[in-house]
Amino acid sequence: MEIISNKQNADKAIPPRKSDLINLLIKTNPEHEVAKKYAEELKKYEEQTEKIKADAKVKQPEVEIPPLDLMDPESLYFVFKEGFKAIHGKEFDESANDFESRKFAKTICAYFAKRKSFLKSPLLNQKSIPSLEKGLMIIGSYGTGKTAVMETFDKIFKFAFSNPIFVHDRTAAWHPLARYALNFGYFTANSVVKTFERLSDGDEKEAFWKTHRQGRKYYDDIMTEKTGSNYGKLEVFKDIFEERYATKCTTFVSLNYSGLTFESTMEAIADKYGERVYDRIFEMFNVIELRGESLRK
Repeated sequence: MEIISNKQNADKAIPPRKSDLINLLIKTNPEHEVAKKYAEELKKYEEQTEKIKADAKVKQPEVEIPPLDLMDPESLYFVFKEGFKAIHGKEFDESANDFESRKFAKTICAYFAKRKSFLKSPLLNQKSIPSLEKGLMIIGSYGTGKTAVMETFDKIFKFAFSNPIFVHDRTAAWHPLARYALNFGYFTANSVVKTFERLSDGDEKEAFWKTHRQGRKYYDDIMTEKTGSNYGKLEVFKDIFEERYATKCTTFVSLNYSGLTFESTMEAIADKYGERVYDRIFEMFNVIELRGESLRK
């Protein structure tokens, strides 16, 4: 009703017409009856206008933004499942590989939520001392969901920056997911090498290395990429890992087992990227192992 009333008042708030005669009288004989009547109508118009402005002004309540506390990983897990369905067109199969899929997704949720429960995940290989300050190396057989899960988190975090996705913290206070700033760069190992091979001058090369030596990054399917060729042969990821180690940037990678064991996979990494990278793996990464079978059908 208030809105209607304001509109009706606004329709009535019409400024009085100021003719040439009135303008002359105001200047030469302001006490003239016509001039005085105009002044009264003008004052009334100005009062009506101020009242309409005051009535129409909606006072916005001050919203107190709660301090950012540690996220509840279960809240993020709910968002993950909803995001997985939207992105992949199917429900996330929590029971796959004897519920290893659920353990994996919840391990990643605990990691991004910076909760100590991450350190107790049964999927962590204890040869690398678990730490929330390290990145993630996700090892598993073909088709165990490594890429699908990380791709889901990547798209959720990016989507949250321009869309209202909310999670709650351990005190049950709600926050926009974007406040936690969890987004990361997403690359496949093969696409990185292909980009490297197309670099044509010094500026492009500098931009390439600047991209890969800073910020939080995820590299999918490392160890499958070919040796780079750009005026010479180069194992591109050997240099990327060394650069990122030097800049202390958080890195996420996923790869398939080489052979049947963790040990044979580490040996293959040493063969491809060199002993320097191998020596730094446990310092750079928490190692998550997925032992289940392929989910691709």
